[in-house]
Amino acid sequence: MVVSKHIRINEPGVGAWIMAQASGVFTEETDVSIANFRGDKLLGGFAMTAYLDASMCVHMAGIDPTWCSRDLLWMTFDYAFDQLGLYKLFALVKSTNYEALAQDLRAGFKLDTVLTDAFPDAHLMILSMKRDECRWLATKPVHYRSNRAKEAA
Repeated sequence: MVVSKHIRINEPGVGAWIMAQASGVFTEETDVSIANFRGDKLLGGFAMTAYLDASMCVHMAGIDPTWCSRDLLWMTFDYAFDQLGLYKLFALVKSTNYEALAQDLRAGFKLDTVLTDAFPDAHLMILSMKRDECRWLATKPVHYRSNRAKEAA
């Protein structure tokens, strides 16, 4: 029997796990997690933190090489840009985390600035993406739909 992937939003413990991989903190009252599962097994996901009215930080972590699907990317960016109405997302990445940097750049984030010596052994790379730069909003999810008012009409 093949168990298909499915997405869970704010599954208990997932946001804290994602942020632990990024050496950060997840606050359940204000932060959001969106993650892929196969059955009950967490594959990976996104944690959205530090809401600032028009912007927010996004962090990612995965266990399984297939954790990041087009549906998961669409759902994450649809939530941020269309449902919350954010103008910009930020990805904060340690300069020595080459895999995360490459993944963020492939996803469409651009280097915004560098905070030198933010860590004893590395810099903090601040990448960003504006809504009008997000190609994932144009993808058509296979198993999901937005709850945006314009699509309900």
